[in-house]
Amino acid sequence: MNLWRYLHFERLPRRSFFYVWIAAAVGSLSMIPTVLKFIPANTHLRFSVTTLIILGILLSIIFTAIFSAAGAILAPRIGFRAILVDVPIKEKVFWVILKRQFYYGATAGLAGAIIAYLIAPDFIAYLNMYPFLSRLFGSLTEEVIMRWGFMTILIWTLWRIFQHGRGIPKDLLIWSGILLSQILFAFGHMPTLIKLGIKNPVWCVVTIFIVSLPWGWLFWKQGLESAFIAHASFHAFTALFVAVNL
Repeated sequence: MNLWRYLHFERLPRRSFFYVWIAAAVGSLSMIPTVLKFIPANTHLRFSVTTLIILGILLSIIFTAIFSAAGAILAPRIGFRAILVDVPIKEKVFWVILKRQFYYGATAGLAGAIIAYLIAPDFIAYLNMYPFLSRLFGSLTEEVIMRWGFMTILIWTLWRIFQHGRGIPKDLLIWSGILLSQILFAFGHMPTLIKLGIKNPVWCVVTIFIVSLPWGWLFWKQGLESAFIAHASFHAFTALFVAVNL
């Protein structure tokens, strides 16, 4: 079957917005166990824990809605996509694409997990501080914000500046967007690493940059779902390595 006959980009913005936003909302909800875990016992709070959780989820949902909308509008213009949005699930091509995305995504996730496990035990210790379910926040919400949202906006901006919005973005512009967004993504973990008392936060940031760099490429070449799978696979494999004590 011809995949491209399904990809009518002019119809995508509304569908892809809801598709991506729902994924981000699921990731936001997964953080509830983490919030409960990191609130010290007998701590005096101005608001109840339930109120704080509800406010946090609402803020996350609003914030991700902005990036979901930006990606839905701009991604098709630069040739990026959440590719399964416009492919009917009943069609064989849907499963062919998903299989390919899973192959690339899981491979990247496994490679990243091996690298992190071998070179950054402090980073693995940091990951283990979070309930496993809460890692969906990274796998879904972070990808929506950083890849679908910020990376898309950055590449679209570079494309408008240097190519005046003509043709498709050149590879140099895309790689510039991937690298710049990746730097922000990696350094965005620094405050949490420091707050949780990780001994070597700088090396953890370097590790994050290395292991997640392919995820931007996956979004570019294989669609957003492949980046979801890579990020989720990374967390799954690191948890497995810790569980079997390799």
